[in-house]
Amino acid sequence: MMSHGAKSRSQGRRDHAMAESPTGIIGTGSCLPSTVVTCDEIDRALNARPGWTQRATGIRERRCAPAETSLTDLAVGAGREALRAAGVSPSEVRTIIVATVSPDPPVPAVAARVQDRLGATHAFAFDLNAACAGFVFALEVARPLVGVDVERPFVLVIGCDLWSRMTDPLDRQTWPLFGDGAGAVVLGPVKEGGFMATELATNGSLGDYAVGGFSPPLPGQAPESTGHLFRMRGREISELMFEKLPKLVNTVTQMAGVAVADVDYLICHQANPKLVARCAEEAGFAGDRNVSTGEVFGNTVGASVPLGIDAAVQDGRLREGSLVLLAAFGAGMSWGGTLIRWSKPGARVEER
Repeated sequence: MMSHGAKSRSQGRRDHAMAESPTGIIGTGSCLPSTVVTCDEIDRALNARPGWTQRATGIRERRCAPAETSLTDLAVGAGREALRAAGVSPSEVRTIIVATVSPDPPVPAVAARVQDRLGATHAFAFDLNAACAGFVFALEVARPLVGVDVERPFVLVIGCDLWSRMTDPLDRQTWPLFGDGAGAVVLGPVKEGGFMATELATNGSLGDYAVGGFSPPLPGQAPESTGHLFRMRGREISELMFEKLPKLVNTVTQMAGVAVADVDYLICHQANPKLVARCAEEAGFAGDRNVSTGEVFGNTVGASVPLGIDAAVQDGRLREGSLVLLAAFGAGMSWGGTLIRWSKPGARVEER
């Protein structure tokens, strides 16, 4: 029987003759706008009862970029921090991938502007759009590119979005959820650990679950129109996450030959922190094993997973040898998960 959607699976092996070492994440970084929007402010703006936003979503506050801040600004900031943490210079980067659905503007790619501002003159750069699942998809695209060029073996992957500009302030389904931010990782050859297994899937027949997100009105729409802004079917997306996340976790861990109980942390896209906590517990990750940043950042779309990774690195949870499972669900509908054995920070294989 043919199933709906397409799937892609991979395990952490390398096929390129020049890249015998495993691939891992060797540096992380974040960049967040300084403006904080609290749940009390959201409640007042929506004329909701005090505490409604936090009760409904689990979000206490989120970040909102001022008009003078561009998506590229955030992406560059996160990328620079990740390179610094990895001990990698921009000249050593061969590829830059930016996972985003809110480029400013769509042409040229955000990644091209990041390449220029970082001074990574030897890197080729492109954007990837898989909505909230974009960062996990970008990791799978990036992984086989690591080590292909022995002089420039590193790949910079950035997840970033300014989704507060793409939602209707009067829409209770979307506006309270979304914040702005950027997170980044550097992929490189490592001596031990690294990527172990990945599962990706898309079911385009569910494309109407989440649509829109253009910042100006579309041609033919009135200037005051909100029809171009992001809309989603929250109940259906919630049901999809409850159905797919436990299956995704089981599939990826089985591919890697480990038990769910052996995985130290789940870092899941923060669609709605309250929903994610329930889904995570259903999948076997209760309490501190579920790395949650949505309470203070909200749903940052493509930035959600890398922000969670960097937070877990900064607070000391992710350390050498930790098993971490990254998972995300995004418009499309697309979803994916990848299991990583965490490498030593800044670990890199010496050139032969």
